[in-house]
Amino acid sequence: MDDQMPDYTTRVASYSAMTFSFLAGGITGAAVALLLAPHSGKVTREIMARKMNNATDSARDLKDRAIRRGQELREEATTRVEGAASALAGKTAQKERGNEDLKDAAPSA
Repeated sequence: MDDQMPDYTTRVASYSAMTFSFLAGGITGAAVALLLAPHSGKVTREIMARKMNNATDSARDLKDRAIRRGQELREEATTRVEGAASALAGKTAQKERGNEDLKDAAPSA
């Protein structure tokens, strides 16, 4: 009847072939992974645990360094602000003394 429409058996065969290819690829990939694995599962887990411990230690060190650096910056900022406040207080006091001197020197009416 319709030459362009594949019949039911052709479609089923196509799905079967695709399913078989997918399963065969998965099995082949698993076999290759088992054959080429550099270490046994236990050794691999030990290596992964060691690397995780190292990463955890590195993260702790980084956190500690960041905290120390933050404290240093805070101390430096505090010192600078105190110095600026002292300098400003000194200029304000000097200006007030200058104003008092001007009042004293001004003729009284």
